[in-house]
Amino acid sequence: MGNKPLVRLSNMTETQYPGYRAWFIEEYARDLSANHGYDLAQGRINATVSIDGYLPLGVTSPNNVLYCIETDPDTSPVPPDHAGARWGSWPVVGYLWIGFKTHSAFIYDFCILPPWQRRGYGGAALLALDTMLRGRGVTELGLRVAADNPRAKALYDKSGFMATGINMVKSLV
Repeated sequence: MGNKPLVRLSNMTETQYPGYRAWFIEEYARDLSANHGYDLAQGRINATVSIDGYLPLGVTSPNNVLYCIETDPDTSPVPPDHAGARWGSWPVVGYLWIGFKTHSAFIYDFCILPPWQRRGYGGAALLALDTMLRGRGVTELGLRVAADNPRAKALYDKSGFMATGINMVKSLV
């Protein structure tokens, strides 16, 4: 795709949050299972504890902002298998969960939903996020990428992120 699709970051609403929370728990449980060796049931428990710990008040949790990544339906037709994922007039193509400190931010979760992947939405969303963060005075943006996700790593490399270390884990059970 030559041109990046048009996206906007909209604050997630209280109504949207339960669906996102359920989606996050399932996706993070799969990540924990694949990358930490937990069975899926334990991964779901750990994912639930994680999101509820970081976001005890849902979308109003301090120092966190949850965004729906939306696209203009006039320039980006909705895939037929994803027509029900509209909240408002622009279809939701993904999610962003950002944690804030004084002059830095951290991406806790970033996802482009499967029907929209590999179509330029990830890069467009990161560009929109960069612009928004600069406007808030943020000078550094961090994230963690799963070891088994080379597509995400390639997107982050292309978007200007650089590795600053390697997370490692050892099971003690």
